Parts: sequence; structure tokens; C-alpha cells
Amino acid sequence: MSGPEKFPEALLDQYLAGTISEADRKVLLDWFDSFSDAEVTVLSSTERSKKEVREAIWGRIEKRTGMDSSAGKKAGSVRAAPRRPYLYRYSRIAAACLLLVALGWWTLTYFEGAPEKAPAKVVLQGSDHNGAILTLSSGKTVTLDSTGTGQIAVQGNARILQQGGQIKYLNAGSQPGQSTALNTMTTPRGKQFSLVLPDGTKVWLNAASSITYPVQFAKDRRSVCITGEVYFEVAHITAADHKTRIPFDVNSGELHIEVLGTHFDIQNYPEEGQVKATLLEGSVAVHYGKDGPRKTMRPGWQASIDRADPVRISLAEVDTRQAVAWKSGLFFFKDEPLGDILKQVARWYDVEASADPSKMKLRFSGVVSKRARLADLLKVLSATGVVEFKISENKVYGY
Repeated sequence: MSGPEKFPEALLDQYLAGTISEADRKVLLDWFDSFSDAEVTVLSSTERSKKEVREAIWGRIEKRTGMDSSAGKKAGSVRAAPRRPYLYRYSRIAAACLLLVALGWWTLTYFEGAPEKAPAKVVLQGSDHNGAILTLSSGKTVTLDSTGTGQIAVQGNARILQQGGQIKYLNAGSQPGQSTALNTMTTPRGKQFSLVLPDGTKVWLNAASSITYPVQFAKDRRSVCITGEVYFEVAHITAADHKTRIPFDVNSGELHIEVLGTHFDIQNYPEEGQVKATLLEGSVAVHYGKDGPRKTMRPGWQASIDRADPVRISLAEVDTRQAVAWKSGLFFFKDEPLGDILKQVARWYDVEASADPSKMKLRFSGVVSKRARLADLLKVLSATGVVEFKISENKVYGY
């Protein structure tokens, strides 16, 4: 069964940015599903070289798009540089693994050895990657997952409710008050979760992250503390005069952000060499350390602080889709060093991941579903022909 002639690229952009509507999401997924499994057959046996595999993939892409392969790089290139990437799903089964190599977006269904008619299919892990631990101010802990519903606690006037993969506070009061009770939500490796804070601010936690927040915010300021990576959509709350906006502050180690706008992402993992803040909408002021410099950001900008040189904040325009793709259940690699990719792999699959030093700076670009099995993700990276992987218990090594 052939797919439609026109690829809905605008819908893919919305999907990656997390702004796609349910109706358009269905259109995009229906487009993917219009391709049959038979259209993706690519062998990974030693009878075909890596170059042949890449050429076969590109041949299918070229057939669908009418693009001229001579406009791209050589098939053996690790870094892809089309002006506008094209994504094609050659198989429903292979939808978990999408990687940009050479000239376009591609997927693989692998065959392992003989007989060739027995495919080793790319398997999606279960969709349930929602999970967290909520530690109440009393010290009581509550385990959260995607199946829980109903009331889980009462703190003062606030009722804490769980609805699937999210918790929210009811009757906490739309107008901030005074409270010293602090709750902490923590996500383990391989899990994400979201919550709605007492003031209505929406928060998403990536794997191995946490947020500490009051059950009821103060009247003149809202402050939270985070670790790891957290995305915010801050609620607009005004003081009693209905004019003065009550500030929202985020603290993460030495990083301090005063929120003047709404949608932004903070990444502050201790194993990463940089601390990053990415603004999608509104305005935020960033400063690092007690006496560090202060920078005001605009939408589309990312602030980076090198831990080795924290006195300087670097600002750059970035593809914000990359910063928030994790919210949509995706890895988004864009000219990403293998060393950085392996850090993400370690956090999501809860493994130790490393590689030969000669491979750590290899760069890759692409989109991979976080529902893909670890072995399948590594297979796709290996198909570039520049790195191989071995898995031993909970350890991954690239060579």
C-alpha cells in the first residue's frame, strides 16, 4: 500500500514542539500508518555492506519524495545536512526508530541471519513510562504511575488528585497565601511525570529529575527548586490590585531563573558539563551563582553555562523542538556527540553507557522514540557504519 504523495511536514513540526492538536495528531499518525511493512525490508546480514544498506534506504526516500540524491552528502557521511529533513515511515513496526543519516529521515526493520524471511522486528516497549515518587511535607511517600486515579492526600485546604500520569491540586486557592509545607516529586531513571502546581502552573519532569514546591505559594512570590530537567508553563497570577504580576522563580543549584513569561525548559543534570535554559514563549531572566551575571532571554533562545567557567552565560538561538522533544516521548539528536547521546541513554534505560574515546565525538542527528528498546536504538546507530555496540548486563559500550 502506497503512502500519500505529500508528507505533512508542518504537522511533524507541531508534533515535535508539543503543540499539535488531537485531530492533526491523528492525521499525522494515519499518514505514517498508510505505509505497509513490506516497503521497509532492509537486510543487516554480513552479505550486504553498510553502504548498500544506506543506499537502499535513500533509494526508497528518493522514490517517495522525488528528491535528487546528488544534492546531499555521500552515503557514508555520519552527519546529515539536508536543508529541510524529510521523514518517512516505512513500517509500523519500525516506527520506534527514526534516525537522520546521510540524506533524510529513515527507519529500519532488521533481519538477523538466516533464514532471511524471519524478521527481527523493532519492538516498542510499553507506553507506560509515567512514574514518580511524591514525598509529602510529612515525610510520607506516594508511588505514582499512569494507572492511579482519585485523591491521594489532603494538606490543609488542598486536595491532591491523581489523574493518570499527572497530579494536580484542588482548593489550594487561586490567590497565593502563606505556607511552609513543601512537597517533592522525583522521577527515577526511565520515567517521566507531570503535575499542576497549586497556582495552576503546569510542570513536566524528565527522567531522573525532581521538583520541590510549597503546598501553597506565598502572597508576593512563587518559588520552586528543581534538579535534572523540567519544563514549565507558568500560570499568570496577579496580586490583589489585579495588575501586579506575582513573580515565579526557579532555583536549580547555582542557576536562578526569574520568570517573566511562560513556557521554558531547564536542564541541570550533574553529569552534564553545561547547565541549559531554553525559552519557548515569553521572557525569563537568568543568572548563575550569587554574584554571577544576569541575562534576559527572548523566545527561541537558549542560555548555556559551562560548569568549568560559570562566570559567563552564553546565549544562542536554537531549535527549541530539540529541547522539549522529551515531553513528546522522543529523543531529538541534532549534530549530537555520541558521548552526549550515551548520557541520555543511561538516564532513560537505567544503564551504564560509555564508548571508546575515539568514538565519543562522533556526531549524529535524528529522532528516536523513547518507546524503542535499547537494543533497537543501538542497532540503528550501528547502521551508520561508524560505531558498534555491545551490551553486557546493564552496561553498554560503543567501539
